[in-house]
Amino acid sequence: MTEEARRELIKDESAAVFLYLVKIEGEGFDPLYFVDNTEPVVSGGNEHIPCGFRVTLPTQDDDGNSRACRIEMDNVDRRIAEVVEETIGARIILTVSVVMAQNPDVIETGPFKFVLRNVSISKETVSAELYDFYIYDRNLPGIRYTPQDFPGLFA
Repeated sequence: MTEEARRELIKDESAAVFLYLVKIEGEGFDPLYFVDNTEPVVSGGNEHIPCGFRVTLPTQDDDGNSRACRIEMDNVDRRIAEVVEETIGARIILTVSVVMAQNPDVIETGPFKFVLRNVSISKETVSAELYDFYIYDRNLPGIRYTPQDFPGLFA
């Protein structure tokens, strides 16, 4: 986070506006860009379409990350539903970033990448669970069991 954003966050009153930017991408369609604002925002050379949405990002607690990561978007752009319907079974990636309205090219928090799962569509909303994109890159368990380190397992 930039020093300017930190200063704005700790003020009692601030005119700074923080915006969520969402990018939806996957194979077979051009990325879709949205912003939780009433007017378009250009960030990183891409125009983000105004759209009402709520993103619940992971929180850190004593047990680790919560599993309550979700997004709920107003179904204002038919392309959202079309992408979901046309790519059933394919991996759809959602990237969330936070910027300040006065400087939308500087990402203050993120980008956070998620895989969309359990998508539901109604006339009013598109909602989905968000799963950690990087879980596919992790080796589990965290310890590697090799003959050099654990000879008793390989006897």
